[in-house]
Amino acid sequence: MLPKTRDKRSGIVTLITDFGLQAEYAGAMKGAVLTVNPRCQIVDITHQIPPQDRLRASFVLQNSYAYYPEGTVHLVVVDPGVGTDRRPLILEKRGHFFVGPDNGVFTGVLSFPGKCRGYEITRQEFFRKPLSSTFHGRDLFAPVAGHLSLGVPPSKFGLPILDYKRIEWPQPKIENKRWVSQILWADPFGNLIINISRNAHGPRLAEERWVIRGHGWKIENLSETYGDVEPGRPLALFGSSGWLELAVNQNRAQEVLKLKPGDPLFIQFKK
Repeated sequence: MLPKTRDKRSGIVTLITDFGLQAEYAGAMKGAVLTVNPRCQIVDITHQIPPQDRLRASFVLQNSYAYYPEGTVHLVVVDPGVGTDRRPLILEKRGHFFVGPDNGVFTGVLSFPGKCRGYEITRQEFFRKPLSSTFHGRDLFAPVAGHLSLGVPPSKFGLPILDYKRIEWPQPKIENKRWVSQILWADPFGNLIINISRNAHGPRLAEERWVIRGHGWKIENLSETYGDVEPGRPLALFGSSGWLELAVNQNRAQEVLKLKPGDPLFIQFKK
């Protein structure tokens, strides 16, 4: 018998996966949620995480979950270790619930202040039968998310745990009078996201003189908006996610600046 104890939920389940849109995987997972809770409101945050990119999934989750009502269930399935001994996990933090593999996809959420409760998912009566060894998104995580959206307390799914897998976030390095940073990825507009945060590094960039140079271009100050420079000109600003971006007004920085994710980026400070 499944437990009857319920508490308040928003009735919303969000989805972040690396499934893409060309196969049945995302749709099958939604069906597994709806089989448990036909009244559930499912929201696709994205199914376009690069395959197995747990760091990108963590970034997308930390920048999106707080815009949903408390009581929302956030289902994240970027799971290169599916079928292995990695733990299935429920987290409860800041009034939200997170479901997915304990493989680092929740690193960003775990980094925020606030108390966190975690539970390893072990109660198999919540799973679909038979349980596929290669599609836990459909047969394990989706049904659990459906039950959570109905108000089943996280403690009903398994025993509490205190340790969680985290992914190391790339940090900029200081060499002489420059920062050696890294381009993390490009957004759909071709803007390049850099591992320089507004909270940690914004004050210094705002107060000191510096330059970023490339082949035939340079940037020497922070902008507030993409339109602060002439069309076709490069700029640097802190985007809505709070991380430094390189952009080109009305064009794609990734192509114009000839930079790509994984490339180093040097910020040289002037005297």
